[in-house]
Amino acid sequence: MMRLFQAEAEKAGMLGLSVKAEKGESEADIAGKVYQEMALSPDFRREGAAPKNFRELIDSAGKAAKKKFGAVIFIDDADRMRNAGRAIASIESALKAAWGRRKVGFAVSSTSGFAGHPEIVKDIALGPFAEFEAREMVEHALKKGPPKMGEECLQSILSDSGGNPRLIKTVCYIIYDKLRENEKIISKGHYLAYLPQIMSSLSREWFGRLYRDIPPGERAILHILAKEETGMHVSDIAKKARKKLGPVTALTKRLLDRGQITRIGRGKYRIFSKLYMRYVSQRE
Repeated sequence: MMRLFQAEAEKAGMLGLSVKAEKGESEADIAGKVYQEMALSPDFRREGAAPKNFRELIDSAGKAAKKKFGAVIFIDDADRMRNAGRAIASIESALKAAWGRRKVGFAVSSTSGFAGHPEIVKDIALGPFAEFEAREMVEHALKKGPPKMGEECLQSILSDSGGNPRLIKTVCYIIYDKLRENEKIISKGHYLAYLPQIMSSLSREWFGRLYRDIPPGERAILHILAKEETGMHVSDIAKKARKKLGPVTALTKRLLDRGQITRIGRGKYRIFSKLYMRYVSQRE
């Protein structure tokens, strides 16, 4: 999606600068990476040292885009930055300082939400896929076929993924990659037969990092939730954990902010997908 946004910005005559934040990177690290991307622009002229913060970055981007309609800086996975909340606040402060002087904006993606001032930041939350959206994605990928995906297979993948677009796409790709050439229908049987390989790939490429990145207290909450497919209220989690409600509520909120769980009702949560729930259960 961020790549598509960048393409749209460039099509509209703007300078699109895109980087991906890695775990623990600082504001200076991100500013330096964006500056390296900026140096690839034909209109770029090096003036002084590389920017060390977002204020300096906005000035540099504004100068690099002076022959264009402006610049948009795309930062993917911003929540992986060190002190991510402070970094977003720094972007807001830099934008306010450059208001009316530089035609520069930011588009930031994050698993967790950030508190921002509505006059500066517009927050767009992406929900899980509904059945129509999942079917549309699969049909677009398979085109006219063959193969075609069977209804039971699609429903199983949608249910186990929790509608998570990345999970649906990953699972479908693994199944498709393992099909024989003469297969015409992708069935639920294919999904179940390849489930061990699917879990192995997800564990290696995604779930392992998700699980390792959380502290023991949050992990304990996750293990309790992994036993209840339909979700649990915070008060019930606290009883199972034999801990006070306040600390458990705080830990649950952190898991929600990390995208590891979803809210399904007032005070009620569940793990974001059955596939990740299966992974967590296997870690006990």
